[in-house]
Amino acid sequence: MSFQFKQFLIQQHKCAQKVSEVACIQGAWTTLPSSCKRVLDIGSGTGLLSLMLAQRFDVIIDAIEIDEETFHQGNENIQHSPFSDKINPMLGDVNTFHVDTTYDFIITNPPFFEKQLQADSVKGNIAKHSSALTLLALIKKIDELLADNGQFSILFPCDRKDELEKTCTTFSFYPISYLFIKHSVSHLPKVMVALFGRNEMVVQEEECIIKENGMYTEQMKQLTAAYYL
Repeated sequence: MSFQFKQFLIQQHKCAQKVSEVACIQGAWTTLPSSCKRVLDIGSGTGLLSLMLAQRFDVIIDAIEIDEETFHQGNENIQHSPFSDKINPMLGDVNTFHVDTTYDFIITNPPFFEKQLQADSVKGNIAKHSSALTLLALIKKIDELLADNGQFSILFPCDRKDELEKTCTTFSFYPISYLFIKHSVSHLPKVMVALFGRNEMVVQEEECIIKENGMYTEQMKQLTAAYYL
C-alpha cells in the first residue's frame, strides 16, 4: 500500500517498517529551532520523517538507513518528491557512521521491542527490534553527532520512559517536552514523542488523541493538516 500525502508519495512495499499514524504525528509535531541548518534522520526507512521536515523547514537532511532494500525504496520516495535537493539518503549502519561536523537536530523512530519476542524475518527484526541498535548505543551515537546546543526527537514506548530518561541523563541530555499519543479517549498512551536537549528546564507535557468515535479528532486534523489529504 502506498500513501499519498499533499506534497509527496510514500511507496513502502519493500520496507520492513511501514508508515504509521504515530510516525506521522512525530513528524508533524516535531518543530526545529529557527537556527537549525543540518538534520540527521536515524533509521530513515521510507523517508517519511525526512520528507515531513523538509516540507516545513529550510534545512539539509542526512537520512541514514541500514537495510539495503528499504534504503532503495526510501531513496526513490525522496527522489520523486519536491524535496530531493534537501535530503541526502545514505545506506549504512549508524553505529559506524562518522562525519566531520555535527548536526543541529536529530530525529529518530528507533527499534521498539528490545526485550520482547522477535519475529522470524531478519529484516523485520532489524526494523522492529533493537538487537542491531540498543537504546544505550543510540543515545551514545546521538551524543557524538549532535551539536552542543542541538536537540533530538525520538518516538518511544511510554512504558520505557524512565529507562529513556535515565539513559539520556548518562550523556547529559534532559527532556524538553513530551507528546503522549492516545488512540482514543479511553485508551492509555502507549507511545510518546520526546524532545531532548543538553540543558535542564521545565518539561512541557501534552496529549494527542488520534480518534474519537472512529474518526480523526480535530486535534489530529489540525496537527497533520499540512500533510494529510
